[in-house]
Amino acid sequence: MLAGLAAVALVIGLTGDAQATPLRRTYLQFNLCGNACSRGGLAVVDRLTTAIQERSPMAVTLNEVCQNQYDHLLAGLPGYHGRFDPTGPHCRNAARYGNAILIRSADVGLVGSWELPNPAGDETRRLLCLSTGTGRPLTVCVTHISNVDGNVGPQVAAVARRLHGRAPLLLGGDFNTEPGDPRMDPLYSTCYRAGTGDLREADSTGCADRARLNQPAGPDVLNEDTYRRHKFDDIFLSDVDWSDARADAGDADAALSDHDPLWATAVLHA
Repeated sequence: MLAGLAAVALVIGLTGDAQATPLRRTYLQFNLCGNACSRGGLAVVDRLTTAIQERSPMAVTLNEVCQNQYDHLLAGLPGYHGRFDPTGPHCRNAARYGNAILIRSADVGLVGSWELPNPAGDETRRLLCLSTGTGRPLTVCVTHISNVDGNVGPQVAAVARRLHGRAPLLLGGDFNTEPGDPRMDPLYSTCYRAGTGDLREADSTGCADRARLNQPAGPDVLNEDTYRRHKFDDIFLSDVDWSDARADAGDADAALSDHDPLWATAVLHA
């Protein structure tokens, strides 16, 4: 691989930003691990900035971001607007910590930010949604579900209830559980076995078997793992509003994040 690309490991994934129609766009979901892996440092942000500049995703959803990292990222991407959503804890550099969304548009508004249920007493988790009116109006949301077992089900269900019927919609996040977990049923469309929700996942096109990870499908691989051989990161799309979705997990620098970025492309219906 060319030395320049090797220096930006986050770029590895989809080879080229497919723009087959005016409404085909690229999207990125990434758990930055900005505190635990980087202590609020900016090296991972600089690599992410380069990847975004090269791929021009329409929307980026991020988890585990320190506010100074978000500010640095936004400053390096003048075509993007967004919002940082603190979840309560602070990073080791004393900056606030949370989720973020960036959208390649000047027309970005806040839909809402909601605290998720916490019956198991973990750190605060939230759902953030922004809207953009560029082209067809779109709602972009991000969440980071708890890794405490007793919180996964209640939090996924709360996200599904909050977003039910909202369209067109993109939801990115780290869900801390596999697609086949029954607690994820409220998000997955009824076209998937056991699904009871409204959404399709970009890396399981054709309503693929949720229980099968790294599943070959012609030149594509479905349900690719994003975290230590687990698929925890997802990009969900409202069921009837999108077509030709596909996604690939790139290779992040393991020294900078313990998650791989999930890059997707999809066509939003006019």
